[in-house]
Amino acid sequence: MLIVQLILINIIFIVSFILLLPRSPWLFGISSILLIFLAVIRYQYYHRQTHQILHTLLHGLRNLQDGDFSISLADNQTNKSKSQSEILALFNQVTDKLRQEKQSLYQRELLLDKVVNASDVVTVLVNHRDTIIFANRAAEYFFNQRSMLGMSWATLLDEKLPELIPHHDKDNAIIQLLLAGSSHGNPAATNNATSGSQVEESIKTEQSWHLSRHHLKLHGSRHQLTLLKPLTQAMHQQELQTWKKVIRVINHELNNSIAPISSMCHSGNILAERLDEPQLIRVFATISKRINKLAEFIQSYSQLARLSQPKKELFDLIKTLQQLQELYHFKLTFQQTSLMWSGDESQIEQLLINLLKNAQQACPDHIMPEEACTVSVISQQGRLIITVRDFGTGMPTEVLQKAFLPYYSTKVEGSGIGLSICREISDGHQGQIILNNHPSGGLQVDVHLPLS
Repeated sequence: MLIVQLILINIIFIVSFILLLPRSPWLFGISSILLIFLAVIRYQYYHRQTHQILHTLLHGLRNLQDGDFSISLADNQTNKSKSQSEILALFNQVTDKLRQEKQSLYQRELLLDKVVNASDVVTVLVNHRDTIIFANRAAEYFFNQRSMLGMSWATLLDEKLPELIPHHDKDNAIIQLLLAGSSHGNPAATNNATSGSQVEESIKTEQSWHLSRHHLKLHGSRHQLTLLKPLTQAMHQQELQTWKKVIRVINHELNNSIAPISSMCHSGNILAERLDEPQLIRVFATISKRINKLAEFIQSYSQLARLSQPKKELFDLIKTLQQLQELYHFKLTFQQTSLMWSGDESQIEQLLINLLKNAQQACPDHIMPEEACTVSVISQQGRLIITVRDFGTGMPTEVLQKAFLPYYSTKVEGSGIGLSICREISDGHQGQIILNNHPSGGLQVDVHLPLS
C-alpha cells in the first residue's frame, strides 16, 4: 500500500514538473514541498504502525519465551494492512496451538505422574553426575527417605542398600535381596510400636526383585533409569495356588480311599464283636483311630484350599477384638474406642484366632493366660497395624524363614497350616504379615492392612 502511494506522489511530481516548468517555477516549488511533506508524513505513519506491530510481536514472543501461552494479539484490520493482519492472525493461531499442546502435555504428565507414583515398582532416575533427579513414592518408601531429589545415588546405595551394589552391571535380572521386615522392602515397617515401644531389631529375609536398568538421553546428557519390581508377594501367591492344587488332589485321592477302608473297618469290627475276638477288635479299633486322625489331617488342610476371596464389609475391628478377648484372654491396647474398617470380618477373626492360639501355646505354663499375649492396634501413614506379641522364647532364624510354608511345623500336634492361612488372608486384603523376635523376648507378629 505504501509503495502505491509513493508511486502516485512521484507521478504527481512529474506531471507538475512538465506543466509548471519553466512558466511557473514558484508553483512547482510549492507543489514539490507539499508532495515531499505528504510523502514524509505517510512514511512516518507507516513507520510508526510497523514499529507498533513489531513491538506487539516482541511483547508476545517474550510471553511465549516465559511459558505464557495465554497471550492473544488484538487485530484492528481498519488501521492495518492485509499482510500485518495476516501476521497477527498467524501469531494468534500459533499461540492457540501451543496452548492446546501445553495443556495436553500437562495432562499427560499429570497422568504419568499419578501412574508412576501409584505403582509399587521402585523407580529412580539418575543423571550423568550420579544425582537423583526423580524418585517415585515407592522409592521413597523403599529407602525410607522423605525426599531423594538431589541425593547421590551411589551414596544412598552405600548407606541404605549395599546388597544392590554387586548387581550394578546387570540391566535385566531377577535378584535376591536380604531386607528387613516387609515383603515390599520397607525398612521402617518393622519399627512399629507395641504399647509404645519400638522393635529395635528385625530379621532380614531373602526377597525376590526384578531389576531393570535403562540408559537414555535427556536434554543431550546421559541418564539412567533404575526399576525394582517386587516379586516376593507374587511368588507367594503362585506358590500358594500350587499348594492348593496339590491339597485338592491329595484330598480327593485320600477321601476316595478312606471311605471304603472306614466302611470295611466298621464291618470288620461288627464281625469281630459277633465272633468275640478281642485281638481283632483291638486291630480294627486301632485302624479306625488312625483313619479318624487321617480324616482330621485332611480336614485341616482343606481349610487352605477352601479359603475364598474376602467379602469386604464395614465392621468394628475393636469390637471384634473385645469379643475375642473374652475367649482368649490377652491384654488389648488401642488408640480409639471404635474403628470401622472394610474387610471380611470372619477371615480377619480367623487370622486373629490363629495368631492368638500360637501366642498362648508359645508361652511357658507358669504364665497366666491374660499375661501370655498382648495385642495392640494403631493406625499410621494410611495403614492399620495389628501387633500380636507373646512372651515365650521366640523363633530361631531358620524357623522364621520357613514359618509360612504349608506342612512345616515345629509343634508335635501342629499341622503347619495356621500361618499359611494367615498370610493368604492378609494378602487377600492387600496387606502383609511380618514375624520378628522381640528384643525383650518372645515373638511379635505385625499385620499391616490398608485403611482405605
